[in-house]
Amino acid sequence: MARRIVQALAVSASAVGALVLAPAPSQAAASACPAPPAVDGFYGYQGSVKSGTPLRSGPASTCGGSYISGSVAVSCWYVNSAGNVWYATTHYGTLRDGWVYGGNFTSLNMTLDEENYCDGW
Repeated sequence: MARRIVQALAVSASAVGALVLAPAPSQAAASACPAPPAVDGFYGYQGSVKSGTPLRSGPASTCGGSYISGSVAVSCWYVNSAGNVWYATTHYGTLRDGWVYGGNFTSLNMTLDEENYCDGW
């Protein structure tokens, strides 16, 4: 009986030690829904989105947000881990910043090139 208690304590201690020694997750992994870079409504690219378009808190369909329609300003584009193009966007009606999936635009005059990529974000 005493031997089983000692073994149980040893297993518990090693499990706790493993938890304590585990590396911290990277900042990117810790924040799956990061805020977009700043969008300049006056100098950003102008566009329009479909009615009921999600303006998300991060560049993924799993990130929360609100629904918008109409005119937007876009500062840059980003490709998420699923390979989908998302745009850092400000909605003119609410002045809220967020991410919009590329398929939700009805118009946008922006080239997907290095100059417009959300670099360093």
